[in-house]
This record gives sequence, structure tokens and C-alpha cells, in this order.
Amino acid sequence: MALQGKGKSMGLLTKSALVFSLVLLAIQADAAAPPRPVKMTFSYVDHPAMVNFLIPLVRDSYQKLGIQTDFVAQPSNRNLLLVDKNIVDGDVGYMRIVLEGYPNLISIEPPLVSGIYTLLCQPGLRCVPEVLADASQTIVTTSVSKNGLEKGYRAAIHSQFYVVNDLAMIPKFVSSGRFHYAIYPSTEQELQRLDPAELQYVTLFEASLYHVLHKKYAFMADDVSQAFKQTLQERKARERRK
Repeated sequence: MALQGKGKSMGLLTKSALVFSLVLLAIQADAAAPPRPVKMTFSYVDHPAMVNFLIPLVRDSYQKLGIQTDFVAQPSNRNLLLVDKNIVDGDVGYMRIVLEGYPNLISIEPPLVSGIYTLLCQPGLRCVPEVLADASQTIVTTSVSKNGLEKGYRAAIHSQFYVVNDLAMIPKFVSSGRFHYAIYPSTEQELQRLDPAELQYVTLFEASLYHVLHKKYAFMADDVSQAFKQTLQERKARERRK
């Protein structure tokens, strides 16, 4: 009987020690995690999809976490560099195919929108992907879009490129007649708004767009991800009720 009592006591002590260890680990984990910021600044590229859909989505998602947000438009060749150098906290969204080479960036699930790489064309011109194989053609685009095209497009590219840094100007370069063709990442919703009398387009490939943060915020990546999932679900529910 004494041995049985001693065994029960040892078992209780072992369980108590295990519970204490787990509580201690939880406390240490909480203490190790930095506090969430109260305000964050995000860069973005001037594009209708950013202004009309993605910035409100990011703002609503961070509000769920009690974080205020500021948004700063930047030329497309500077956004990721600013995040990588910790000058801004993150970027509203980029396709993952252009994130290689920035060691301090992390992309956040889920994808926010399906992006579409397109070839914009002047009306009346041949508007097919094979234009990219024509070495006599000069196509206007941004440096980031050119980088994404070279990584995501699977066919041969022999055309010449004229590189600018303002994505918002790309459709205007074609509709004004300055260039016959352009590479322009967009979304299905925004492409449907193009005036076919001014621009036509053909899809080259699709690539999802993700929110981007500096890696110092990795500790809150799961929280941000859950906030995005909730906001996207709420938006889908509103769309179904329309």
C-alpha cells in the first residue's frame, strides 16, 4: 500500500512538472514575440487594381489586428527595394515570380487576387503572343514587369523592350500611339474596363498576387494571413448578396 501511494504521488508530481513546463514555455514564447506595431506603411504601384481593390483590402485586414495603415505610391522599380531595406514595412501586393533576389521579403498567404500578364496592342494591329518572338518589335514595359515576363512566359522572347518605371503610364503609351505594344500586368476586372476602341489585349499567363512584408514581421505573419482570409470571405459574402 505504501508503494502504491508513493507511485501515485510520483505520478502527480510528474504531471504537475509537465504542466508547469508547458505553461513556462508558453510564457517564454509570448515574451519572445515582439509586440505588434500600431501603425504600418506600405508601398504600392499606381494601378487601378491597387487603388480600387487591394488597398481597401489591406486596410480592412490590418484594422482587424488593430493596426493603422499608410500607403505610399512608388515607381515600380523601387517598391521591393524599399521593403528589402526596411524603409517601408511592406508592399500592398506583388506576384511571387518577381520576389526572387530580395532576401528580406516574405510573402503572405492567401493570394489576394489572380494577376494576368497581358500584351496590350493598338487596335487594328496583330495582337497575339507571337509578337514577343518578333525581333523587329519594340515593346514598352516596366523593369519589374519585364523581369516577371522573363520568368513566367514559357515561349521564346526576341522582341526589344523600352523600359520605364511608371506602370500607370503603360496603357497611355499604347493608346496614344507612342508604342504599338506593351506588357501590362493587371486583373480580369480591370481589363474588362479597357476601352476596345483604344486598346486590345491578349493574355500571356496568370500569376497570383500576394501581400509582401519585411521579414522582421514574420512573427505576425499567421495573424495577418488569418485577417486576409476573413476579409476575403466577407467580401465574397457581400458579392453573393448583390
